[in-house]
Amino acid sequence: MIRTADRYIFCQALVATLYAVVLLSFFLVLGTIFQEIRSLLVESRLPLSSVGKFALNIFPSSLIFTVPWGFMAALLLVFQRLSAENELQALQLSGMSLARIAAPVFVLAGMLSFFCLWINLQVVPAAERSNMAIKYDVIENNPQALIKPGMITSQFDANVSLFVQSRDGNMVKSLHLYRLPAADKKEGGEYIYAEDATIGLDADTRQIKLTLNSAYIERGFGKKDEQFFMASAAPWKWDITRKPKSDPKSMTNAEIADFLRHPPADVKPKVIGKMTSMYHQRFSFAFASLAFASVAVPLGLVKRRKEGAGGVLVALLLGAGYFVFSVLANKSTNPSAVAAMLWAPNFLCFGIGIWLFHRARFR
Repeated sequence: MIRTADRYIFCQALVATLYAVVLLSFFLVLGTIFQEIRSLLVESRLPLSSVGKFALNIFPSSLIFTVPWGFMAALLLVFQRLSAENELQALQLSGMSLARIAAPVFVLAGMLSFFCLWINLQVVPAAERSNMAIKYDVIENNPQALIKPGMITSQFDANVSLFVQSRDGNMVKSLHLYRLPAADKKEGGEYIYAEDATIGLDADTRQIKLTLNSAYIERGFGKKDEQFFMASAAPWKWDITRKPKSDPKSMTNAEIADFLRHPPADVKPKVIGKMTSMYHQRFSFAFASLAFASVAVPLGLVKRRKEGAGGVLVALLLGAGYFVFSVLANKSTNPSAVAAMLWAPNFLCFGIGIWLFHRARFR
């Protein structure tokens, strides 16, 4: 009887979780694809096969959120149905306590937590690196696709903007290039105008090369030592192999830990905060399934429809509040505060869950 009940509850929760995760992940990945579709298909002219690979690489990142949230929604629906059909009452009359009835659910929650831990630590960083490689391959194979006549292009660098009046193959006319001053103010900005320029790729150094003809160059504007000069056939290069500095999404936790132990001398506190946040977030989010289960199970132990709707609302608010802590943590520059904000929701959910289980026993 007990083993049959365990298998029944386990299977009910598992099937409902799979449906919820697939549905949530579909909409989350679809939304991300729609955001990127123009830059991938139109601007970068990425083939459909690469777009599909890009979507597959996004899918693991969506699981960080959809697995715990889908699991919580599934538990609410399953336990509310069991309660409404008096199946829970039958199990209690057979001598099973509420904690014993929920045991299969917490076994499933533990399995999902270890699955999420593997996804967060291994799969997601590899997927992020794969997507970066896709974008670099597109640039390397078709650097001309980055420059659109009559449009400002900033895909070279966040501080670089490029405008051309027209383009014919590898040749562009009336080129304007602006490079903003460095954030540390040690280096001034740069403005370049060229009547025409040739777009090429240096295969040895993997750099996009603009050969500027009849160029006017102004460097150091905003500084005392401004420079003005004319040049013919002057090269301007952009390294397509470089990655954003200290990007925690594409780094493994071992790499992040090494970075935090030996940070660069000029690293900013904001970068330290983001690194610390990503390190703890991968662990804390992995155990969100256990934390949500401790809240969702007692909230699902209701009989009246009005209470059930209230339980779903409370659970959704708790789920949204859980991820709000991660947003606040990403804005903090204090490593200790970041760790506390990321782990606090788990302990808070466990505390609320224990209190709700205590209430459910006497309901």
